[in-house]
Amino acid sequence: MTPKERIAAVINLETPDRVPLAPLLDHFAATHAGYTKAEIMNDPDKRIAAVLKTMRDLGPWDMTFAADTANTTLLKMGVPIAMRLPGRELPDDEIHQFLETEFLTPDDYALLVKTGFIRFVLTVVGRNHPELKGIQGVCKIIAESLVLRKHRKQINAAGAEMACGFIITGPSFEYFSFGRGMTASCMDLYDRPEKIKAVRMVYARAFTTLAITVARIVGVPRVFIGLARSSPSLISPALFEEFVFPELSYMVIRLVKAGVTPILHCDTDWSLAFETFRRLPARKCILELDGTSDMVQAKKNIGDHMCLMGDVPAQLLAFGSREEVLIYCRRLIETVGKGGGFILSSGCSIPANARPENVKALTEAVEKWGRY
Repeated sequence: MTPKERIAAVINLETPDRVPLAPLLDHFAATHAGYTKAEIMNDPDKRIAAVLKTMRDLGPWDMTFAADTANTTLLKMGVPIAMRLPGRELPDDEIHQFLETEFLTPDDYALLVKTGFIRFVLTVVGRNHPELKGIQGVCKIIAESLVLRKHRKQINAAGAEMACGFIITGPSFEYFSFGRGMTASCMDLYDRPEKIKAVRMVYARAFTTLAITVARIVGVPRVFIGLARSSPSLISPALFEEFVFPELSYMVIRLVKAGVTPILHCDTDWSLAFETFRRLPARKCILELDGTSDMVQAKKNIGDHMCLMGDVPAQLLAFGSREEVLIYCRRLIETVGKGGGFILSSGCSIPANARPENVKALTEAVEKWGRY
């Protein structure tokens, strides 16, 4: 089977010829290829060169992220938060940092409803990054879409699939929790519930439409949806059900109807939400876990409903031994991978300080134990 066929098979919960491999690659690509973090964040040619070298040296992989989460422009446009960036506030070879401050105000809920999502985003981005305000921001979105399309072609030529054609920051609670800060956003659930509910569908309709449009331009029928700050580790299942899930469900259904596979990127422990996720369309999504949720439990609770992806932990890739990584991967392959519907990956991003031999061990594990 080809990588494209393997990915399609496991999304449909079928059994491919072997377990597909798709690590989440960003800053580690710079480390491995000998670039600084500032270089891959700001230079698209060096970014894709680093991705291709890493995949070539430590693969072969079926699918790779194009270091999308280490792209300065995409971060500025998509995450409404103050940042410290390498080569600017940080040394060239440091990883970017988010500053958890109340950048957005309570009035911004109403502003989004009044102006619409696109104008709102361009306004908010302009507060932090004046060079991206207004029409300049629109031009940047178009330019980045064309760059991603070029990178997709290069990844395909190297024998792999590009993981996603667009990244959605998450439902509006996730988005505002970056800009308001987690504490203020949680208080808003109690102090301003109607404002939060008024924002949801305005945000969801526009962001999902943008995601579908860009994914088609890029030529990748998958969209990444960030989920972390709305997890059961941070808000209650009841609050998730009331304030987050209706919007998430809308996004997922819209994407699926457009022929796009949602990648639900779930950081932290999402075990309490697995049953809720069963209400999303079956055999249409990828549930990507980060090393915190129990993958074996996920297989039992939702493995017959959606494809699972993960979850070799960051600490194991950075500080474990090659043998420990092989043992962990074999366990995942033989339990979570049983019967198909599974993609072996890192738990969230491969850490920038991962040991190359540990990353290579994912490929070795698939080659040794991943055949069906």
